[in-house]
Amino acid sequence: MSRRRYITLGLAILFLFPLNHSWSYSAASPEYTIKIVYNNMQGDPDSHLIVAGGFSAWIEFDNKAILFDAGGESTILVKNILQLNRDISKLQAVVISHNHNDHVYGLPILLAMTRFNPKVYVPQSSQAAILEQIPRAKIVPVDKPQQLYPRIWSTGQIKTDYLSTVISEQALVIEKSEGICIITGCSHPGIIRLIEESKKLFPEKSIILVAGGFHLRDHTEEEIREISSRFKELGVKNIGPSHCTGDNAIEIFKKEWKDNFIRLYLGDEFKF
Repeated sequence: MSRRRYITLGLAILFLFPLNHSWSYSAASPEYTIKIVYNNMQGDPDSHLIVAGGFSAWIEFDNKAILFDAGGESTILVKNILQLNRDISKLQAVVISHNHNDHVYGLPILLAMTRFNPKVYVPQSSQAAILEQIPRAKIVPVDKPQQLYPRIWSTGQIKTDYLSTVISEQALVIEKSEGICIITGCSHPGIIRLIEESKKLFPEKSIILVAGGFHLRDHTEEEIREISSRFKELGVKNIGPSHCTGDNAIEIFKKEWKDNFIRLYLGDEFKF
């Protein structure tokens, strides 16, 4: 689809779902709000949000926003963002965890609607492939751990073998004085490895939350319980698994983590 057609479609969506410019950041509110805007796991069934395969989290702070992953379908992503009264004009940057369709393909219409043409941070080894898919994107390759925005970090690209192919994935780390929050896309390198790499950035801080896709669908119950125990050993306080984690794993986590299991399905949010 050409850029002109993306813009036309974006304007049509904008007409149907007008941007809410009256929404503002409250000084009394928690500093960060993580809102799940794309997920294959339904939150409130009465929300009118569109459930679809993929993952995306809208992270709002200081009247600005960063998007982590972009889901798999651009019109669905934009409709969900607007339905949730998120202001696209606040978007400062996009971080893509890894180059799989259900985390990347939501970008084109969204980028056409943004005010600032935000930078799109991608694992370095995926730079050429993502730029080919989305030529308009202002791609910034990420290799090693780095700060992307004040107090917002990437673990850097972590390579792994997946389905006989080498892929790279990065996780997002939000740092506050009381601890860090880790957001993952699919955790193909292993959720424990991503937590360990995140903790290297801030070894003295506790982990307030680990959320996103943990990719445990093919793991045994024993393996899942071992991973759950390892979370606690690493100092994780709360978990919010969804997307590709797997129904069996999520049920085990619910039982083991009780009040520290945070539901972060489509439309849900976490403030800290």
